[in-house]
Order: sequence, then structure tokens, then C-alpha cells
Amino acid sequence: MEVSTVRPRQVLVIGSLNEFTDGGAANPEKMTSFEQHRRSIQDVEVITFDELYERACFIVQDR
Repeated sequence: MEVSTVRPRQVLVIGSLNEFTDGGAANPEKMTSFEQHRRSIQDVEVITFDELYERACFIVQDR
């Protein structure tokens, strides 16, 4: 059996969500800028280490 994909999924894991805070409070300008940049990239899913960890926890809890 041979398997191939036409468009493999690409994921880029970068930084953490606490990089978007100033003095413990969320910085809306940094978050908005990151979200706009993340959405502008085609064919690559950009996630933070925190988001990857949350996904992994959800998968483990779901079993």
C-alpha cells in the first residue's frame, strides 16, 4: 500500500502567550498584531507552545 499527501499540514510552534503581556496584563496591541500575522500566513498553522500544550492536554483527557 502506498500513501501520499498532496498538501501536508505544516505547523510552526513559536514563543508563548506570556510574551504578549506587559506587567502581567495582556497587551492588546501585541495580541492583535500576532493574530493578524498568524492569519495572514497561508498553508502554515502558527501556534504558541502554550497552545500546543493545551491541545496535548485535551487529547490526553479525551481518551
